[in-house]
Formats: sequence, C-alpha cells, structure tokens
Amino acid sequence: MEADSGQGLLASAPSGQGDGAGHAAGESKGSGTGSARLSSSWLEEKMLRSAARDTKQAENRGRPDITLLDKQHRFEMQPGVEAFLASCRHQVIKGMTGDVPGAHPASSCTGSRYTIDDVPASIAYNSEVAEDDGSHKLGELPSTAICGNDITASCFYVVGELSKNAGVYSPVCTLLSSLTLFCFRSVYGEVVMALPLNGGIYNLLLNSSSKQTASVAACLTILSYTATGVVSSVSAADYLKCSPMFEGVETVPCAITILAFFAVLMVMGMQESSAVASILFVFHLSTLFILAAFSVIFLQDEGLGQLYANFQWDKQPPLLSSIFFGFSSAMLGVSGFETSANFVEEQKAGVFPKTLTNMWVSVSVINVCLPSLAIAVLPLDDLTGDQSGYALAYLAERVAGPLLRDVVAVDALLVLAGSVLTSYVGVCGLFQRMAGDRCLPEIFSELNSWRGTPHWTILVFFCVCASMCILLDGDITLLSAIYSISFLLVMGLFAFCGLWLKINRPTLPRQIKTHPLFFVFGLLLVSCAFTAVVLLHPEMLTYFYIYYGITTTMVMITFAREPIFSALLNMLSHSKVARSFISSVVHKDVAQMWIMAKLKNLRNQGVCYFTKSASVSQINRALQYIEQNEEARWVKIIHVFPHEDQIPENLLEYVQFLDCVYPKIRVDCILVRGEFSPAIVHWISKRISVSVNSMFINCPKTDFKHSLDRMGGVRVILNSEKSTLLENSRGISSHVESSDTSPNQPGLANYSKIPKVEEVEEKENVSRVRSSDKDKDDPERV
Repeated sequence: MEADSGQGLLASAPSGQGDGAGHAAGESKGSGTGSARLSSSWLEEKMLRSAARDTKQAENRGRPDITLLDKQHRFEMQPGVEAFLASCRHQVIKGMTGDVPGAHPASSCTGSRYTIDDVPASIAYNSEVAEDDGSHKLGELPSTAICGNDITASCFYVVGELSKNAGVYSPVCTLLSSLTLFCFRSVYGEVVMALPLNGGIYNLLLNSSSKQTASVAACLTILSYTATGVVSSVSAADYLKCSPMFEGVETVPCAITILAFFAVLMVMGMQESSAVASILFVFHLSTLFILAAFSVIFLQDEGLGQLYANFQWDKQPPLLSSIFFGFSSAMLGVSGFETSANFVEEQKAGVFPKTLTNMWVSVSVINVCLPSLAIAVLPLDDLTGDQSGYALAYLAERVAGPLLRDVVAVDALLVLAGSVLTSYVGVCGLFQRMAGDRCLPEIFSELNSWRGTPHWTILVFFCVCASMCILLDGDITLLSAIYSISFLLVMGLFAFCGLWLKINRPTLPRQIKTHPLFFVFGLLLVSCAFTAVVLLHPEMLTYFYIYYGITTTMVMITFAREPIFSALLNMLSHSKVARSFISSVVHKDVAQMWIMAKLKNLRNQGVCYFTKSASVSQINRALQYIEQNEEARWVKIIHVFPHEDQIPENLLEYVQFLDCVYPKIRVDCILVRGEFSPAIVHWISKRISVSVNSMFINCPKTDFKHSLDRMGGVRVILNSEKSTLLENSRGISSHVESSDTSPNQPGLANYSKIPKVEEVEEKENVSRVRSSDKDKDDPERV
C-alpha cells in the first residue's frame, strides 16, 4: 500500500485487519437493520446500541492514520530474513491448527511496520518542553488546607475513643503516633517524589508490580475512602446533636442525609475549592486554638484537681495495655495523611514535601494538646460515656459555656462535611483512573451528558456508605475500627512497597532519599497498631472481609471479562439450557451480537511500548508483561529517532520475529521521527488513539531528562537489563556489546538459504508421501 500523493499520508491497515474491519462494518450495518426486527425491549435496544458503539471503536482502531512501510521502503529488510519470518509464521500457525487446510487463525493478528514522518518540528525536535509556569497549580497553603482539613478533622472523634482505651495515658499514645507519622513523612516523600502521579498506593504498585496486584491494593484505598465518608458523616451528626436545638436528631438518618446531600452536589458537578478549603482550614485551626486557650485559662482558675482525680480512675487499664490499645486509637488521629499523595499532580513543584511536614506538625500539636487538656478538665467517666462522640464540644461547654460549644460544633460540622466531600472526590478520581487502566468496568468511566460527572460511581459509593452506616447502626467505635483496619493496611502496604520499589526500581531517579530503617520502623509501628485493632475488635474483620471482598470481586471480574464473554458465547452455541435462559431475557441473536462486539473491542484495544534499542530480550519481556496484565492483543512497539542512521539495526526484523512468537497478539512496529519527550508522547497518543496511561516505558535512569509527572501517566513496567556478575566474569557482556556495534552483522547472510513457505510445504508433502509408501511396502512397520 502506498500513500496517496494528494494527502501525503496513508490511513491503511494490513489486509487481515482490513478484512476484520470490513466484517465489523457489516456487523454494525446489520445491527442497524436488525434493531427493528430483533429488539423488543429497552434492554435489547441498549445492548444493540452498545454493540454498535463497540464495533465502531474497533473499526476506528483498525485504520491508523499513519504511513504503512512496504518492501521498497528505505528501511527494507536484510536478504533472506523475509523468508525466515514467513517460515516461522507458517510453523506457528501450523502448530495451532494442525494440517487443517485453510485454517489460519493467526493470520489476522499479523503485525505491520509503520512510520510517522510528519511530527511538527516544534514537537519533534524540542526535547525540552516548555516548563509549566504552575500558575494554575496549588501552592503550599491551599494544598496543606485540602489535606489538613482531612487529617486534623480526626481529632473530633479520636479524643473520646482514645480516652476509652488509654485513659490518662492518652498523651503517650499520641506521641507514638506522631513518631510513626515522622517516619512516614520520609517514606511518602521518597516514594511520591520518585513517582509524582496521583493515585497513592495504586500508582506505586502499578509502576513496580503487576496491574492485578496494584488493583487489589487499590481496593484498600477504596474501602478507606468509604470508611472516611461514613465516620465523618456519623461524627458530624453526633456534633450536631450536642446542640439543644438538634438534640432529638437520630444519628443514622442524619448521617445518611449528609451522605446523600454531598452525593447530589457531586452529581451536580461540585468539586473541592482550594479557596474554600483554605478559609475553612484557617477557621478550624483558629477554633482549636481558642478552645485550647480557654482550657488553659480554666486550668489556671480551677487547678489540676480533676487531673489528679482521673489518675485514680477505677476503670483505668494497666500501663502496657493502655499504651498498646491506645496507640491503635491514636493512629486513627493521623488518618488522612495519604490525602496529599492523591493530588500531587495538582501541586506546584516542591510543595508536596512541605505539605507532609505541615501535616505532621499540625496533627502532632493538636493530637497531643487536646487529649491532654480534655483529661485535665473533664472526668474520665464523662469523657468515655455518652459525651465521647462529641468530646471537644463538651470540653468547650465546660471551659467557656454554650457559645464556644456551638462554635466548635459548627466547626466540626463544616470540617467533617469537608471530609465527606473529600472521600467522594477521592473515590471518583480513583475509579476514573482504574477504569481508564481497564481495572474496573467501563461504566465507572461514563460521564453524564447533563453535568459531565461520573454518576454511577457516585451512586455506588453512596449506597455502599449508607449500607455500612445502617449495618453498624452508626456506632462510632465500630466504624472507627473498620476505618483503622483499612487505613493502617494502606499505610503498612505503602511502607512495604516503598522498600520493594527500592529493590525493584533501583535506577529510578529520586529527589528525596530515605534510609531503609525509616521504612522498616514505620512498618513495625503500623503493624503493632493493626494488631491492637484486630485484638480489640475482632468482630469487625467480618465486615471488613465483606466490603473488601465485594470490591476485590468487582476488580477480578473486570480482569476476567474476556474468558467470561468467551464462555458465554460458547454456552450460547452448545447449551440448550443457556439459550433458553438467555432467550427469556433478550433475543439470542442480540445477546450473541453484543458479546461478540465486546470481545472484539477488548481484543482490539491498543497499548504501546517505547523502546530505545533493538533488544529482542527486552521487547520480549515487555510483550510478556502485556500478555499477563492487559486484555489488549494489539501492541505497538514505538521507536523515536532523530535521524535515520540512529535507527537500531534489525529492529524491524526483531519485532516481526516476536510477532511470530506471539500468534495471538498483533505486534506492530512504528518508527517516529523526532526526539523522545513528553510533548511527542502526547502527540503520538492522539495520533494513534491510544491513551497515555496505556503507553509503557522502561524504568528511567538518573540521566533521564524528563520528570515522570510531565510524561502524563506513562507506565514504568521494566528495568533496563543488566549483566550478572557471572556474565561479567566470563566476558559475555562485552562480547554481546561488541557484536551489537559491529558494522557487519554476522548470521544474517545465513538466512538467505532458508526456503520459502511454499518450498517448506512442498517438502513436507513429499516426505509424507514417501512415509506412506514405506508403510505399504513394510507390513511389519504397519
């Protein structure tokens, strides 16, 4: 195929793919004419529309707007290689189909070679993309305010829970939690600055492990967001009840109303405002400062008599027990520390480490001072009784009267409501990211045409939160236990995976380097807190397993879509029971058409792998990763070259050889003229209609000129290959390097004697005839 002279580009595909596209077009046309004949219900019409949409997407992917290389192109293969590749492909197809004539299932997956020569000069040779001025990004105050409101809001429900488990030793427990946070300040600093992309633990594992592992870990974050929304709404309802005006309000209906209110606001398009968050953060800190000041004045007037009385509290647990179990409650007071990592891309350069320090300082001061003042002012019987749900409002009423109590209650209502909004925004962002990475069903990436919001995600999240609130009857103690379990698992997993990142991605550039002891010590402290929560509330593990199991099952079903659709198609073809059951719901032909369109769309999804060299081993490892982690069966190996003489020798041959090795995967090779940069990555993404988060690279090294956050979400899947000590000792590595750089490639000339496919088939037929003649002449052989 050649490009049209008037256009200069050829929007073409190989013959096998073109046939498939024509067949898909026929299906699309058939679905339009068959809609009136087959559809008899709303469900059937919706399935037909979905099938037509999926078929159209598959058609568009099958016609890339890039130039197809031919045999007469300047990048032609060495003599004999074409025959060698044809022989390889023939043997692979024969191994899959046997000797059945005309059966060539892999022929439609044959890859092609493309080139892109029309990259704009401003993108192609501008290796240093203009730096973002950061004017639209968040500075230190708004960034700290967004995550600070979340983490400092925990003091409203932690003071009472901490007093129940630790009594007068509550300040010691909060000091331990502050020490834990100090370790994680360094842990998060190194990991997130090395991979400065939104997503937290999901992003960390996605770039250092398999996609399945990252998705299962992300389910913990989803559960943590769920617990955040439920605990915050229930606590807000408790503080609302402390006012005489709302004394008769029921906790559970009020909490569900708060959740529903923010669900409606989210559907209408409300997002977190950095300006509002900053004002609220300043108001919140001011309120807590005023409360602390009035408490100190109260102690100066009244003395420390109540503190001495609390030391004689008859329900005080033993020292070690108080610190052990109280530490688990104190760790709930630092929940939300991971929030800043979930919007790091929206922050200005250098702001993220400052937000970690600001959160650590603020939460350390608040969580040490307020429990200490509460124990010195309030009787422990009251602090651990009915007033524990709104302990700070009760403290404000004791030290300054009803006015400060109402101010604290309003502050709690606003800040905790902000935490509910944060949970909605966070879970919507995570669901969108996971759906874009094909880890969740596509329904969660759908946006409504009214306000452009993910309504299905919001609705599902509200239902899950409301069900948790109802099942646990709004009990803040039990809800806090589930929150602690999920939050501590996320923190512990982050520390463990941070160590794994050090080992598995050693060449990754790191702006902040943290000693491994910080990871280990932080992991040990979190493990102690997690153990205490499980021992204190073992019955909560059942609810944790239920919600975590539901989320994980949804993810696993997404990964198993292709075998599930294939099994359904097989059942429709061979099982009368299945056909009867399906026919009772929708027409069999409609169901079959819908399943086939879904399968075709899944398999025709494209992914890209950028290669710098012609390393057949490295490209093979990338294909293995894609085969194990992606549903896509169309891989584009892309090499960006500034000049033709810098194209790695035999790259095209290696890619076509690997295309033969993986008969069920179509492997294309695309040569792009230019210099590798974030700008050209985004340009290629739009040109070939593959999202940036479906593009893969090797782990960058310290001399990599671009930051990963500027790459737009490109995934790191492999390390660059390094020779082993044994290979170095034998000189194997030096031999390989010298052979790679040799101007005369040995071995290619040997391929010229490899027979063509027709010759191979002729020899096999002759051999088969001779073998049958021998069997006839030799009775004993028969």
